[in-house]
Amino acid sequence: LSQKPTPQGRLIAHIDPVRGGLLADFCYKRDLTNPQLSPVETFTRWDRLGSRAVAAYQEICTWIQEARKTLEKDTISPDIVLYQAIKHFFGDRHYLSYDQLATLRELMETFQHYLQLEERLIENQQIQKTKTDTIAELIQLLRRGTITANPRPINYFGVEENAITLATIFQYRSLRSFHPWHFWLDTGSLLWAQGGAASLFAAPLFQRQWAGNPWITDNELEEDQQRLQRILKDLLARSDKIYLCHSDLGVNGTEQRGPLLSLVYASQEAY
Repeated sequence: LSQKPTPQGRLIAHIDPVRGGLLADFCYKRDLTNPQLSPVETFTRWDRLGSRAVAAYQEICTWIQEARKTLEKDTISPDIVLYQAIKHFFGDRHYLSYDQLATLRELMETFQHYLQLEERLIENQQIQKTKTDTIAELIQLLRRGTITANPRPINYFGVEENAITLATIFQYRSLRSFHPWHFWLDTGSLLWAQGGAASLFAAPLFQRQWAGNPWITDNELEEDQQRLQRILKDLLARSDKIYLCHSDLGVNGTEQRGPLLSLVYASQEAY
């Protein structure tokens, strides 16, 4: 929706949801390969939309036509066009709230990562694919919920039925969620023994039980072991069945020798 900042610093929509729904129903041509926005006169009662909504709609159509000309150039990346769209339609970023800025930033990051992954697939598998096909697939994945621009929606209040949650240990424990099945990815990794986002730098030095002695490697190893035990107890209490997913080699090609590797071997002997 085309928006404009007010003197008070708020964004107001020139096309409200009702008028936007009418324009989408009567003026939007659904086509995965070549979608089109028809002239506003396609809607027989376009005069009921109002001059402000009609002007905003025509501005959107004009910008899309210019963007298509830009995308025809092989040197222009689609993520640059998306950035230009955000800059054009949302104006000065100072008028956006923190949540709005975070959503736009996550959308840009998702788009950029998807394009990088697509380039690798095209190089390795020798696939002939146009930019239009790539963007169309990304839009379909977003609509289906396969990938999301927001890994943790604000309106998330619990576990949804028939849903899969992909999260790090820290994120999942923060959600305080529960699932009947857990798939622990990369069980043999050394990262299980490290605190990561769950621990702050030099945090043990501020605990009451610290006697003031120098913090040495043995203390750090003991702290990591205690943290791992707390994590395992917490995760085990949130699931009925655990699937250990293991690979002998890590992403960098080195052999996996993490603290949970004994669980993998024990589960193999059990079956």
